[in-house]
Amino acid sequence: MKNREISRQFQQLNTLFQSASEATDGNIELQSHWARYLCVLAAGLLENALVELYRNYAASQASEYVTNFVVSRLERIQNPKTERFLEVAGTFKPQWRRDLEEYVDDGGRREAIDSIMTNRHQIAHGNQRQFNLSLVRLREYIKKASDVLDFIENQLDIE
Repeated sequence: MKNREISRQFQQLNTLFQSASEATDGNIELQSHWARYLCVLAAGLLENALVELYRNYAASQASEYVTNFVVSRLERIQNPKTERFLEVAGTFKPQWRRDLEEYVDDGGRREAIDSIMTNRHQIAHGNQRQFNLSLVRLREYIKKASDVLDFIENQLDIE
């Protein structure tokens, strides 16, 4: 990830994963609580990254006024599942959506982003019975989500 802010958030998340491993010492219940916390942070990171990447692109391509308009629309997006990422890409350029859709549909990337967002929703609304996420699985989801963000960043850099 080239974007400093997104890289910083990923680094913070990785540091917390390490802390979780050390703090739980194999205790499954504690790991479950850490997974909930880290899932919420991961969802926030994805939400922030969507805005950050396209904000930077708009700023490099358009006037301040157009960029302000784009950002005002992007900042309204909350809890973006994969379809929302695709919509935003397609709004900028239809080919970007098609390329991104092909990419996310391979290797479980769509499922990773959607699982992070769905779990965040379950956590935020107190639905503990539906929660089935481990630190290991969450780390896998985050890696796949990171790959999607790298793909988007590369799309935007090509232009």
